[in-house]
Amino acid sequence: MRADSLFNNLQYTEAFTLYDSLLQHEQVYTPQMLLKMAYIKESARDYTGAMYYLHLFYKKQPSRSVLKKMEELGQTHRLSGYEYNDLQFFKTQFSKHYMRILELMLLVAVVAVTIMFVSWRKGHRFSQTFKVGFVLYLLFILYYINFLNLGDAGIIRNDQVAIMSAPSAGATWLATVSQGHKVPITGEQDIWYEIRWKGEKAYVRKHNLLELP
Repeated sequence: MRADSLFNNLQYTEAFTLYDSLLQHEQVYTPQMLLKMAYIKESARDYTGAMYYLHLFYKKQPSRSVLKKMEELGQTHRLSGYEYNDLQFFKTQFSKHYMRILELMLLVAVVAVTIMFVSWRKGHRFSQTFKVGFVLYLLFILYYINFLNLGDAGIIRNDQVAIMSAPSAGATWLATVSQGHKVPITGEQDIWYEIRWKGEKAYVRKHNLLELP
């Protein structure tokens, strides 16, 4: 592939343009391509881009080594939000298998309803405990589909970004941060994202934050 040839010849700008075209317009990419894009961005000191493509790679091929790489890159450049822990790994694994888990739960529910109906036709009566348990199981499926959220996050994409206490330019200033920091997104309001900054609720303008998929 021409982009790989350019990358191997250290023509990173040209290679990245081709890689980005494949990713954005044709939705064609490989994990190796994402790693090369992350390397190019890191070489250009674009840590937002580097972390973004490492994140895409991690979503496609979750591994503890990639989490560790992001943590080390964050520590090297004093970027917050990339602390390595088992919870982050679990969240990714869970997200990856979300649909399979849902399909299994729905299959169990359908089989259970079928068996219950056949048993009821034969005169079997179910205990109150069983009925309550089955209703709770169905409610959990509804919760799983509609409300289960493992958390959204974004990466600060510009330098000298103001973190505010409220969604207003006149609010109290909390901090000024550079690009590359990863923050949890807890909501949005007009042109602002509600985030968590050092454990506290804060706000940042949407154009300053690159939301992670």
